[in-house]
Amino acid sequence: MEVIKVELTNPMLYDKLHTLAREYAVSVDLLITIALKRLIDDVELVRNLRAGKIGEN
Repeated sequence: MEVIKVELTNPMLYDKLHTLAREYAVSVDLLITIALKRLIDDVELVRNLRAGKIGEN
């Protein structure tokens, strides 16, 4: 496992992450991990659609 440091340069994003973390009683790290996973999944979906793949195959 690798530790990656992320610097948030957008104050609104920083505030929103901390607000959500407090609201749902989860860590900011978990929210960032979930967001990155979702982004990667979305990119993979688009790549698969471009390659003509439909579904999870």
